[in-house]
Amino acid sequence: MDLIKVGVIGIGNMGQHHARIYAEMEQIELIGIVDINQARGKQFSERFGVTYYSDYKDLFGKVKAVNIVVPTSLHYQLAMDFLNNDIHVLVEKPITIDLNQAKKLVELADERNLILQVGHLERFNPAVGQLKKMIKKPLYIETHRLSFPTKRNLDVGVVWDLMIHDLDILLNIVDSPVEELHSLGSSLYSDHEDLALVQIRFKNGTLANLFASRVSGEKLRQLKVIEENRTLGLDFINQTLAILRPPKRDITSPPEYVPIKRAEPLRVELEHFAECVVTNRTPIVTGEDGKRALALAMQVLDNMRMVKDKGIIYRELMAVAR
Repeated sequence: MDLIKVGVIGIGNMGQHHARIYAEMEQIELIGIVDINQARGKQFSERFGVTYYSDYKDLFGKVKAVNIVVPTSLHYQLAMDFLNNDIHVLVEKPITIDLNQAKKLVELADERNLILQVGHLERFNPAVGQLKKMIKKPLYIETHRLSFPTKRNLDVGVVWDLMIHDLDILLNIVDSPVEELHSLGSSLYSDHEDLALVQIRFKNGTLANLFASRVSGEKLRQLKVIEENRTLGLDFINQTLAILRPPKRDITSPPEYVPIKRAEPLRVELEHFAECVVTNRTPIVTGEDGKRALALAMQVLDNMRMVKDKGIIYRELMAVAR
């Protein structure tokens, strides 16, 4: 089989890992990397033994597929240009900055019969895949996604930066439209929300509470699904999935851990993208999925009540926990 010629656009914190994995994949020929920072671009091009380009258009005619790992505001123009040149695209989340742009990308990929995959990485976490198989009828879902303060991604708030992963998963496991949504946010060190607390009620009765923070003293990625006679507890970082059952005769039942074959989600995601390019298979996370997650994230932000007193957020969170 001929090698798939791939380029990586953006070689920052995430893009360098995309390039690293592609350089290690046997079925891939990493043709080049693109970055506006020449020093950084040349540093990583030398590390991976590929060509550095300062202009992404230099990849036209040289690659079959690209990964776009640049700020969200640039996603639309770059993805449009590559799709218009018959190049398959994996674009990081969120897919674009507005729904009209997302719609145009989805339509163009369909017209040209090209792969448009969106980088909702957590879908490729093995524990998430197992959770999807096990869920029957979720009554209540709770997510916590916490990170340390950072200087990265301050052009967007915590909803687009972190919570959008959980919004995407929520849409994937609850087969029902959103009926009611409430959200609170607080800006502590950026121009956007750094804390967000969201409550969603779906038409089928499922209730979800989501909390995201990038001002925490710990890194935490957890999801809990409560069904009629059990709770499924997922840890994204440790890739564990536990079944918790109600006590029997006042004796607490220990967690039952589901066997999970651990893997690096990014590697799984990129291998899946490569397979879709070769077989023209519909990706697990399509452009339409990316558009749906973006629509829900925008609904969260449109309905968000910003509060200056962060204590309000924590009191609301504690109320949810009780």
